[in-house]
Amino acid sequence: MITTITFNPSIDRMYRVDEINIGEVQRVKSTNATAGGKGLNVTKVCKILGEDPVAIGFLGGFNGKYIKNELDKKEIKNQFTEINSETRNCLNIIDESKVSTEFLEKGPVIELEELSKFENDLNKVIKDTKVLAASGSLCQNMPVDYYAKIGNICKENNVKFILDTSGESLKSALKSKPYLIKPNTDEIKQLLAIDINSQEEIVSAGKQLLNMGAENVCISLGKNGMIYISKDVVYEVKIPTVEAINTVGSGDSTIAGFSVATLRGYDLEESIRLANACGISNALNIDTGFVKIEEVEKYKKLVEIKIIG
Repeated sequence: MITTITFNPSIDRMYRVDEINIGEVQRVKSTNATAGGKGLNVTKVCKILGEDPVAIGFLGGFNGKYIKNELDKKEIKNQFTEINSETRNCLNIIDESKVSTEFLEKGPVIELEELSKFENDLNKVIKDTKVLAASGSLCQNMPVDYYAKIGNICKENNVKFILDTSGESLKSALKSKPYLIKPNTDEIKQLLAIDINSQEEIVSAGKQLLNMGAENVCISLGKNGMIYISKDVVYEVKIPTVEAINTVGSGDSTIAGFSVATLRGYDLEESIRLANACGISNALNIDTGFVKIEEVEKYKKLVEIKIIG
């Protein structure tokens, strides 16, 4: 099965407005609240694709109860570790020109005993897990190398570890040799302290991440697709132009596609097609972490893959 980790979930609130005028009263045209966090978006899409994932991580307070209730309504298995602090809120404001402005709370402080309890909860599901997808930021007070610890647990249990995070958390996690990472170019610039101005430099940076420990590197280029690098091949991936409604969660939907493809044993090109089609479908829908099967099937055929190395 697929297990997803969301250490820092949130109630994601989306506001649609005509325009944002600083210092003035804003009239909201429509609102939408969902159980959010990058890992939960992955979970929801895996469920839509026909798998039965288990979501774990931390939940606390009223917001935590709301998120658990939302997952239960969707019949998504969840075994979150309960914490004393309140789970966070995140706000995304989208204006008429479809410019998105996000306000992200830091999230809760995790106590040492809560971390220990999580590790016990992880041990309960890891034996049945084939793919573990961890996404998003760590909570306050968590060790910066905690994803490396998760990666090592995956190695010990022969679990494919897919990681979508950034900064020092990603850098330290590379030592655990994750199966797949998915940074974007800005995250790579920050991680490697380099500038990137060409496709050749993107590929070079990706190969550097391979040398640092990653087995596969998917470099997200947003609407321009991705560069996928393994030890054997480099792919340039182009995606069709679409009229996006909400791009928040598209990267998470891509991770869900890779997770499902890995679980099912798809070949690399088929995996890339599924992952990108999931990202596209999410962008076409107002809900975050949501895809339509018919759209996924349609766009899988329109993803262009070319070997460039």
